[in-house]
Amino acid sequence: MKVWRRRRFAAYADPGPLTPAQVKALREKAERVQSIVIASSLLGSAIVCLALAGLFWWGVNPHHPGLVIWCIAAAAILFVSLGYALHGRELPAVITMFVVSWISIMVVVAEVSAALSIESHLFGIAVLSFVLIRRELPLLRIGLAGGAIATYLVCELRWPEGHGASELNSEIASQFATANRVLAGVLIGAALVLSEMRHRNMMRMLRGAARYGELRATTDELTGVYNRRPVIAQLAEWAQRGRGNYAIALIDLDHFKTINDEFGHDCGDTTIRAVATTLRHHFRDSDMVSRWGGDEFLVLMPGVRHADLEPILDRLRAAVTSLETPCAGHRHQVTVSIGAAMGAIGQSPDECIAAADHALYRAKEEGRNRVVTVGTARPTGALGRPDPDELEEGDWATLPLLRDNL
Repeated sequence: MKVWRRRRFAAYADPGPLTPAQVKALREKAERVQSIVIASSLLGSAIVCLALAGLFWWGVNPHHPGLVIWCIAAAAILFVSLGYALHGRELPAVITMFVVSWISIMVVVAEVSAALSIESHLFGIAVLSFVLIRRELPLLRIGLAGGAIATYLVCELRWPEGHGASELNSEIASQFATANRVLAGVLIGAALVLSEMRHRNMMRMLRGAARYGELRATTDELTGVYNRRPVIAQLAEWAQRGRGNYAIALIDLDHFKTINDEFGHDCGDTTIRAVATTLRHHFRDSDMVSRWGGDEFLVLMPGVRHADLEPILDRLRAAVTSLETPCAGHRHQVTVSIGAAMGAIGQSPDECIAAADHALYRAKEEGRNRVVTVGTARPTGALGRPDPDELEEGDWATLPLLRDNL
């Protein structure tokens, strides 16, 4: 029971992101299933017509030659329509199947009255019109369903039970009626199941495509980590709530331009991806690792203590230093410079990012491949990085960044 429940709820769970190619593949699969259902319906209807022809000629007494002729003609029309469907002309084939079904049921009811309950199949045919006709043709679906219901009303009002031209005896008619009601129920159930499968597949494609769009909007395509948007949104939310218990680290690859110039941008992309993977494995699930631009990453760490910040980042620096990236027949090693700052209540996100940027600048000035952290910073109103000669020892005032640069 528990396994069944898990499978049941898993079927309705939100799917993972689906790329345009995956959505296209699912759509093509759904179209193939649709074609199989249409061909099966046409073939099944033709076989039923032939079975009725044999039944009305050999299975009942008196014989019904008119019904036999019509059933054979209807089967021939359906086989021709099946050929059209197999060659890609499904819509006219389906419409033909519905019209032939209506006429066949009316002919049977007119000949042997409503005692056979064959008109009950019209309810299943009405539901089936919403399965076999595509959503792009709503008026046609409604028209075919309405035609089936109208045929049922005509049969009930024009030829009620006991008013057929050549009725069967009551015992045979009762057996026919029972079988027809059972088959009508099976037809309705099958149509509903097919409709639910189509709806579920459509929802899976829509939700998967939406999830993929969200992922593309918030994820860096090269590395798979966040881009700027979700980080900026999270910082704005924390600033609105007055939260300050977080840290921001800016991580920049040292001498990355040399790798691009000497070995090409493909090698540079490989190196960036390798560093991004190391970052993802190093930080917690609650931390937000983002590619801030080019060879620079930003990590947003909520709930981290200032005393723990530098050891955490120094372990990351060591992990990146030990990383070897095979590329163009060489194994490259890369180092990173890291600047980090603690957020504080009342401090804007721009100020905290500026403080981390300032610390990163200091790490590069002090020789790279090192970590520099600063505490709560006060805004100065300055723009850009300051001249190091103008700063006093320990005076690491932050610089507000313009949001347009984010």
